[in-house]
Amino acid sequence: MKYTLDGKRVCEMADNMFKNQTPMLNLWQTLADNFYPERTDFRYHAALGRELADATVDSYPILARRDLGNSFHAMLRDGKWFEITTGQDTEPNRDSKMWLTWATERQFRVMHHREAGFTRAVKQGDHDFATFGNTVISIEPNRQYNGIVFRNWHLRDCAWEDDEKGQVETVARKWDPTLHQLVQIFGEDKLPQALKTKYQKNPHQTTRVYHLVVPAVLSQNDKWIGKFQYVSYFVLKEGQEMLQEQGINYKYYIVPRFQTIAGSPYAYSPATVAALPDARTLQAMTYTLLEAAERYARPPIVATQNVVQGVLDLRPNGITWVDNEYDERLGAALRPIQQDKGGFPIGSSERGRVYEIMSKAFYLDSLSLPLDTKEMTAYEVQQRMTEFRRTNLPLFAPLEEDYNGQICEATFDLLMMMGGLGRTDEIPQELQGQDVEFKYKSPLTADEQEEKVNRFQQTSMLLAEAANLDQGVIDNLDFDTAFRDAIEGMNAPIEWLRPEEEISQIRQARLMQQTAQMQAAAETQSGEAA
Repeated sequence: MKYTLDGKRVCEMADNMFKNQTPMLNLWQTLADNFYPERTDFRYHAALGRELADATVDSYPILARRDLGNSFHAMLRDGKWFEITTGQDTEPNRDSKMWLTWATERQFRVMHHREAGFTRAVKQGDHDFATFGNTVISIEPNRQYNGIVFRNWHLRDCAWEDDEKGQVETVARKWDPTLHQLVQIFGEDKLPQALKTKYQKNPHQTTRVYHLVVPAVLSQNDKWIGKFQYVSYFVLKEGQEMLQEQGINYKYYIVPRFQTIAGSPYAYSPATVAALPDARTLQAMTYTLLEAAERYARPPIVATQNVVQGVLDLRPNGITWVDNEYDERLGAALRPIQQDKGGFPIGSSERGRVYEIMSKAFYLDSLSLPLDTKEMTAYEVQQRMTEFRRTNLPLFAPLEEDYNGQICEATFDLLMMMGGLGRTDEIPQELQGQDVEFKYKSPLTADEQEEKVNRFQQTSMLLAEAANLDQGVIDNLDFDTAFRDAIEGMNAPIEWLRPEEEISQIRQARLMQQTAQMQAAAETQSGEAA
């Protein structure tokens, strides 16, 4: 008898995945306490309105994490940050390019629609990524099936496993919706009788639901194998009853990972791993310096016994009464303890050194170009940008492929499944059956397109100088290919370029017209000569 996934086996699989995830919660809680106080609820569910970062003395670790998390969106998703291309070796024709351009615009509008929640989801995910090295984002159709919804999920509620290639394969999520939400999503008929009764009495009562997304081959069900890539299961934990079993052809959850290590499906953030010891040291150091500064501002008071009347009043403008018969020649009745302040500059210097180390740990020292007051030549600017890209590419290039790449590919697959990119027969014949690739645009990669324009301009200037000596050198350059590449490098609309077949027809007609004019001129000249 063939094994298939039912409600009981789905719950067992999810429980086992969360059991393997449990050791990570302690690390994530520690990292959140030091760098991300808004997420300090891994080991417990914190109450709303609680005071955040109440045990923190120095906020620099939080600010450093905030700056790194914000830089991901600023560097990688500014403007029209992606373009759909194909993986074929040959350059697609004009019709194919026009469809790819249209598909890019269509997908961009869907992703950035207000109700899609894309920006909010990835901004939340960016800070999880910077702090914990992992983030989980779901991509799913909206309830009306006319758009897409992006949501970021708490790492505490998600667990995943790798396949044989080291890629995230199976994802489980635990969810505590209200009964009203379950009815809105799945319908009241899907609820067991016990929950229907509870729903009638209290629709806002919550219950635990497991969501498991597995490759179709793991379902061991011929109903899905060969027809879908993944199978989505929603199962009630109480009673282990199936709410929904559905085949899908897109990756429901994407799990970008910062730095992975062999043998673990969970990644780490190299920023917080390096900065955690310094963050702990900084809190202790800052507390000591603040305490020392307070002692300097309000030093301890020595009082002569049996001379002070009442209690010492150490408040600002406070008055402490002294026996009027006391002889001050015996020494002041009240006097501050003399303290050595020589250690304070050393503590401040060490604190500054920790700031510098944490800035490097979070890559903040390389995220912005150094200011230069002197006027730079175009070559100097180009070299400065080259150095900037060389420094930051090791950080951002993997994010483009693993983070943005997964989002764009899953969104494209979902749009194709929903018919959001038109019918399949509307795709140009040249593109059908081709793999889709995404090209990303950012300050780190913009120079690749700009370089085509610069090289065309430099080549044109060099060719003009050489043509003054010998007109034959013009024949060395394929002006059509060079000019079209330069226009595309400027990101000009593809509609600006005529199809190559149309250009051939225009040139053929022009050549025929010129030939006819020459023949007419020759006949006129012959007649005049006669």
